[in-house]
Amino acid sequence: MRDLTILSAALEIVEKRLCEQMNAADLAKACFSSYSGLQKLFGYAFDCSVSEYITKRRLSRASNELLTSNKSITDIALDYQYEAPEAFSRAFRRFWGITPSEFRKTRRFSELLPKFKIDNNYGGYIMSTRKPIDVSRLYDELKLLGGTYAFGIDIAGFEEINNKYGYAAGDIVIAEAFARIERELSDNMLLFRTGGDEFAVVTAYKDEADAKLLAQKISAKNNDVAKTNELEIPFSLRIGISQVPKKVLSYQKALAILSNAVNEARKTPDGIAVYEAE
Repeated sequence: MRDLTILSAALEIVEKRLCEQMNAADLAKACFSSYSGLQKLFGYAFDCSVSEYITKRRLSRASNELLTSNKSITDIALDYQYEAPEAFSRAFRRFWGITPSEFRKTRRFSELLPKFKIDNNYGGYIMSTRKPIDVSRLYDELKLLGGTYAFGIDIAGFEEINNKYGYAAGDIVIAEAFARIERELSDNMLLFRTGGDEFAVVTAYKDEADAKLLAQKISAKNNDVAKTNELEIPFSLRIGISQVPKKVLSYQKALAILSNAVNEARKTPDGIAVYEAE
């Protein structure tokens, strides 16, 4: 429980100081933890170092500002502690695979690494294989759209991709998966990252046939590649389709439906399945 308390405090401090100077040593001191202890917690819970987490959260928040504000790229870079726009652009390209200017012109969704959510009431939940990303907005949308169809999506064989090519390449695959899904969505649809290699789409479709057609359009790009400087990594997405119950769901139940839908998709040859929620 002490580890969860420290981790929860650390994440809250990160969110408050994304636009301030901050490093792992500062963060450890602020949440009354040792430097090595905090690094171990982040590595165990999130598969990254403290500095990597801070960098990714800054870039994710900066991405949102590119889409929702009129700030210049230079001003955004300086706000998020980059000394020059060139350094920001290099980091941004590693994160998204495209430049900030390209992102601003072509993208709609920005939360590639949303804030992680720690709930001390759930004991060891943080240490489960499902990373506790804060998807409260997804939950709000599902409550409003009962009777419509939503997708749970994951990347097939993602653990093997990380093991074979490394975590940096895995991050590029996640960014390309995000882009691959986004390209097929209409303006009234929403896309969320819900876990390490997991995503959710709120389609607003009331017809199952429409939902299946959209899933097939996304899956048509299966085995296309994500490109790094040196590699081309083919990957496929599995899509579980489920109708959101009309009754109000608990937060955990809503996420479980999407997770169960993905589990059904894993059993099918084409990676698409319809899951009937109870």
